[in-house]
Amino acid sequence: VASMSQKRSGLASVVLDGKIYAIGGCDGAGILDTVEFYDPQADSWQRVASMPRGLFGHAAAVMGGKIYVMGGSIPLSSVSAMVKSAYVYDPQADAWTQLASMGTSRRNHASAAVGGKLYVFSGWGTGEHLSTAAEVYDPASNSWAQVTNLTSARGLSVAVAL
Repeated sequence: VASMSQKRSGLASVVLDGKIYAIGGCDGAGILDTVEFYDPQADSWQRVASMPRGLFGHAAAVMGGKIYVMGGSIPLSSVSAMVKSAYVYDPQADAWTQLASMGTSRRNHASAAVGGKLYVFSGWGTGEHLSTAAEVYDPASNSWAQVTNLTSARGLSVAVAL
């Protein structure tokens, strides 16, 4: 298939409307804010609106025809810092909106949309420790709430909703 416009590691990816979105990540020289999607019908990649900030190690999920991106790391001088920010991308408007922040900063975590709510869990949290913490986002109230923790800490995990 056609190559992406730039190399990426630590990115988030989702499938929406038959297209694969590659979101942020790191290209070896810096943390990326760019987003592009692959259209298998055309065998081509197309850039869309960039995220409000560069992120790597973040999570993404699709809910209600939109892409939600949470957490990750941002550049902070010569190191990186975990964030608890959350954003939503509307492909119809080709625009990003900042949402209420998660209760916990985290990176290399998992997320999944279930029943009209967004669940985020595990990954590295405060103090660079693996986390058992889990949160749920309610788009109707633009708010996060803690939910039952995982039974053991996990990092670099993925989740899918069936």
